[in-house]
Amino acid sequence: MKSVEIVSFVKMAGMLLYFFIAAQGAFYHFGFGKALYNIPAENFITLRKAVDPVVRARFKVLYLAAIGLMFVWLLQTDKSNGFWSYAPVLLSFLFLLADMALILKFSEPVNHLINSNALKGRESFTEARAQWLRFIFLRGYLSVAGFALLLIHLIF
Repeated sequence: MKSVEIVSFVKMAGMLLYFFIAAQGAFYHFGFGKALYNIPAENFITLRKAVDPVVRARFKVLYLAAIGLMFVWLLQTDKSNGFWSYAPVLLSFLFLLADMALILKFSEPVNHLINSNALKGRESFTEARAQWLRFIFLRGYLSVAGFALLLIHLIF
């Protein structure tokens, strides 16, 4: 492959993977996440226990591939025109790393708690739901912002 083709492939694949990550954030922000506050906390816990095993492996691969491609994209980006010529790609990459840090530090412990049988009673279910949604919203803001920055980078 020619280097121009490789750069184009990395950008296209990077945008696609980032889109899937940002779509999850947008999905929760624009409706589903808010709707989850309207169902009983016990039902939320049941839903998370059913969804988590199905999506966990897929999202792990998606995130790792996106981080790898974003790193390659950052390395390939022309930096000769100054900081602003590559800042959107750099910030998108950093937002993705921040999202991953939030997953590891906060979301995974909450997922582990939800998947265990340690939660007892309505109050613990409600608190686990609040924690999980707090971090999915925060992570969603990061991923949507990162995707928007990549779009800006490609446009300009």
